[in-house]
Amino acid sequence: MVWLAFLQIIIAVANIPSSNVFLVYGHVILGLVILGLAHYNNAQFKKTEAPNRLKRIVKSTAILATIQVLLGIPILVNIMRIFGIPMVWIISLLHLVIALAIITQASSAATAYDMWEEKEYTKS
Repeated sequence: MVWLAFLQIIIAVANIPSSNVFLVYGHVILGLVILGLAHYNNAQFKKTEAPNRLKRIVKSTAILATIQVLLGIPILVNIMRIFGIPMVWIISLLHLVIALAIITQASSAATAYDMWEEKEYTKS
């Protein structure tokens, strides 16, 4: 999921002439994949004996992914010129901030889970 989120950010900042429509739809599709993966990870984590802190991180990542979709809808509507949304840059900035939070949370959870699974940290 970390690499998908990274690719998602790269797609968002890419500005390739004559490919913008494909980049937008690629961004949307990849966003939906990340949303599904975030909720799948959350469901799978609930079944493990992983520490509660890790479970909360994964749950918050799934919530952030859901918020991303909700923020992405008005941005997409604005890009497609269905109707203009005033001050869409505020929504876009929030969308970017949450994307960075998702990649941070996902990488943190992946590292912590790996360390927990390998028993690299235990109570002394």
